[in-house]
Order: sequence, then structure tokens, then C-alpha cells
Amino acid sequence: MTSSRAIAVLGMHRSGTSTLAGTLRAAGVEFGAVLDKTFRLNPKGLHEAPSLLFMHQDLLETNQGDWHDPPAEVVWGKLHSAVRDLFIESRAGVPVWGFKDPRTLLTLEGWFEVLPDLACAGIFRHPAEVALSLSQRNQFPLDKCFEIWRVYNERLLTFQQQRGFPVMEFVGDAARMRRSFTQMLEQLDLPAGAEALSFYEPEHKHHDRPDLDLPAPVAALYRHLQDVAL
Repeated sequence: MTSSRAIAVLGMHRSGTSTLAGTLRAAGVEFGAVLDKTFRLNPKGLHEAPSLLFMHQDLLETNQGDWHDPPAEVVWGKLHSAVRDLFIESRAGVPVWGFKDPRTLLTLEGWFEVLPDLACAGIFRHPAEVALSLSQRNQFPLDKCFEIWRVYNERLLTFQQQRGFPVMEFVGDAARMRRSFTQMLEQLDLPAGAEALSFYEPEHKHHDRPDLDLPAPVAALYRHLQDVAL
């Protein structure tokens, strides 16, 4: 490993980013003070730094958007850049540190601007499962949920193709998840020990796959993600 490096967890809401972040934390990645309070949808916490969550959300709103209504372009302001830079400075001297917030997929260019060697770890989930979860949690119509899935995961695929980082699918098969996490940790040069590989539990994935017809662009994008997944 290099003396200091950063890892961003990438994936949209309700897609397993908390499980991936928790696994990285168990493998020794420092996430600092995060939201660890348990609740039904995330029984082992969100693993998100509040400062980044609020900064990202304000950044999206400043650009006339929201996490569920991504703006066409994200322009970083001085305040948002200052929060980002202070966050990075607070990790000085930490060998391997990471951060997780699904909104990062919408703001990632601003992170690459100051961390050109930023490593990434991506995760995605079947669009029908995400759409149903978002619809039940936020009372959004399913067509809106599928569109949110498309925008986030289109960016995930684009960045993965540009930078070649590992991406995995969030599924309910414990053996498959263990294999994917092992490969993920190995590609990130992190120890795939028992503690890290036991973080995921099948009950973390709440919804069985609903019988929903996928919009054609969503179905095609899902197949492309499966092609590059571990």
C-alpha cells in the first residue's frame, strides 16, 4: 500500500452502499465519525460522515437539484469546496481512509479535481428492487424511481469504464456476496479477513425481487453493469 490513500464508495440509494462501506471499515479503512445509528433499513448504520452528507445535499440544491432530481450540471462553490478540503485535511496521516454518500456519484468530478488518484469501490442493485424500496420509503411513483436509478447508475458505469475500479452487485446470495467482497478487497489491496467478510448478512437485503417490467434503457444499463461486475 501507499503511505496514504482515499477510497470513495459509489452507488445509489438503497443499493448496498452501507454494506460495502461497513465491509471496508471492517477491513481497516478509516471512515472517521459517521452515522452509525441502526434502524430497520440499515441495521448496521449508514457509515456516512454528516458533514459530507449535508454538504453534498446543499451542493445539489444550490445547482437547482436534489438527490432524487439530479441537476444537469454540478458547479462547486467556495463553501462546498472548503468543506471538502477541510474533510480531506482532517484525514492527513491516515494510511487508508474512505467516505460514503450516494450523492457522491452526482458530485464526483469535484472530488477528482483535488484527489486525482482517488480509488473507488462501486455497488449496484437490481433496478426493480431499488425502485420498489424508494417508492415505499419516499412515496415516489415507480417511473420516477426507475429514472433515478438510471441517472445514478449511468454515472457509475461511465466512471467505472473511465477508471477501471471494481464494481459488484448487491444480491441476497451470501456465498456470491462473499466471493464479490473477497475480490473487491483484493483489488483494493485490503485484507479479506474474516471480520470484513462476515459484515454482510443476508437479512441486510430486505426486498425480494418484485415482478416489475423494466424500462428498456434501465434494463440495458443493468445488463451492462452486470457485464463489468465482479
